[in-house]
Amino acid sequence: MSSDAKDESTEYNKKLKAYAFIAILSVINVASIAEASKVMPTNPTKDSGSIGTGINLLWGLFTLLFSVTIIVIDVVGIMKDKFDFGTAMDGKIEGYTLLLFNLVWTAGVITLTRAGGLGYAALNVYFSTWLAYFGCIYALDMWLGEKEYVTIKKLCSLSATLPYWWILWFASIVTFGSAADARRLLVGEEEQQQLLRDSCSLAIAIGLVSFCVSLFFILSHYEFLQCNMCTTWMTYGGIFELAVNLVVDIWQVVGIHFLTSAGKIGSSLTGQGDVGDADYVPGSNIYFATWASMVASISITAKWKQAKAMKFARAQNEEVNDEGGLDITDVDDEI
Repeated sequence: MSSDAKDESTEYNKKLKAYAFIAILSVINVASIAEASKVMPTNPTKDSGSIGTGINLLWGLFTLLFSVTIIVIDVVGIMKDKFDFGTAMDGKIEGYTLLLFNLVWTAGVITLTRAGGLGYAALNVYFSTWLAYFGCIYALDMWLGEKEYVTIKKLCSLSATLPYWWILWFASIVTFGSAADARRLLVGEEEQQQLLRDSCSLAIAIGLVSFCVSLFFILSHYEFLQCNMCTTWMTYGGIFELAVNLVVDIWQVVGIHFLTSAGKIGSSLTGQGDVGDADYVPGSNIYFATWASMVASISITAKWKQAKAMKFARAQNEEVNDEGGLDITDVDDEI
């Protein structure tokens, strides 16, 4: 009876499912990389974009071992009584561990999914890498919420368009980074290789323009831009935001057409051929990044009216507070 009462009173780590998700994806990633090593070149050239399988096994092995250890410590009563990972040093150990998880998988994403990288030898490697990365971000975000720090939800709560500006910002970084990386692999003098280099140049331009525009409106939301125009008609929630984003919408549609059509750099996720071949196309993130950019841009347009209403309500709230009237604290919920 007492053991049942103890089980009911035991408070397990709320992030156990997130750790299990990370562990499963880490297993898939490690196993897939081990299999991919059998078909990848044993001595990749300096231009191939592949670093070899040895170091790339480390990302998954690291998070696998730590995630399993954290789960075991939390579910085995004797171990949890001796060392509660979730509450040790007021949870700071867990926070630092999750931050390290994110840094490890940031390096993993860069090395595994770079143009021509190992992630394109098998799609299990590619998708498990990205999902493990987002799983680590989710777990860290849960920890931040538990400690009442700024979470992704709070960070994006200022307007209805802000989350999509962040998505566009991230996708644009992936777009121009992948395009720049892919361009260095296109070393042939054939016409097809030249067309692919031109396609990469366009992807770099599209990514940089989208990055600059999205960064401007992100900073505008947080009021980092203090010039007179930036705080009046050039700010978010106004006609300026809508007009600029309509141009970005067109820009993204152009990108989708010229980057993902047949024979272009984003036409294939896994690519084809080998470095130096006339028909070589390196695998890259460009396909998904350009589509993510377009979806985010269109979502901003669709959410603009709601963002305008939220900003108007917030302005009214501030005006009432300044006049010493009623305190309307939760404007976003009312909208």
